[in-house]
Amino acid sequence: MSIFRKLNTLLRAGIRESAEVVTDANAIRIYRQEVVDAENMLARRKTGLAGMIASRRDLEHEIALAEKRIANREGQVRELEPEQRSEDLLMLAARDIAATEAHLSDLRKRHVTVSDRIDREEITLRKLLSEIREHRREVKILQSQLARGGGNLSPGCRATVAEHLATLGQTRADITGAVNDIDTAEVSMEEAIERVEGDAIERELSRTGQDRQSRHVDEVLARLKGLESAA
Repeated sequence: MSIFRKLNTLLRAGIRESAEVVTDANAIRIYRQEVVDAENMLARRKTGLAGMIASRRDLEHEIALAEKRIANREGQVRELEPEQRSEDLLMLAARDIAATEAHLSDLRKRHVTVSDRIDREEITLRKLLSEIREHRREVKILQSQLARGGGNLSPGCRATVAEHLATLGQTRADITGAVNDIDTAEVSMEEAIERVEGDAIERELSRTGQDRQSRHVDEVLARLKGLESAA
């Protein structure tokens, strides 16, 4: 028989000594353990949040490096004399810049995704921490009432224990479900990107120089040709 069924039996029938029901003292022990389990979940999620924050910082560092690389390449071209700007040299620079810009765009999208997840996680953990504090206080109150009642709780207190157990269990289930939804969404996005980038039409366009990346290189090349020399 599950804990909740035992507690419900206790509340409905008011049985005291049956082995099939949870005693008042055990009900509080169960409640206290549920609080501990929630605290353990909070600790694990804090570690995960710290990892996400570190990932965001890494992304920010990569973004800065990519932006610097693009600026440096354009600066190198700008410093060349017009007669030094051969088509081959400009094409090499254009391809490098285009590839870096594509990478930069991907980094920025990932940064937005990670930042959004961090914001949601912070809200979730604040809510969980607030609930844990409330449940800690409630456990102390119930333990005090149990002591005053000679080892027995009033019917109202028993109902309180059951309600808090249900609330705490639902909170943990909601948090776990939210994480699974986020992970599923991220996997789906990765699959969608892979399907698009691996499209047969896109590969054919690439062969003829009409794909997105080739057009991007042409745009960068035109931009480089428009740069004025340092002289």
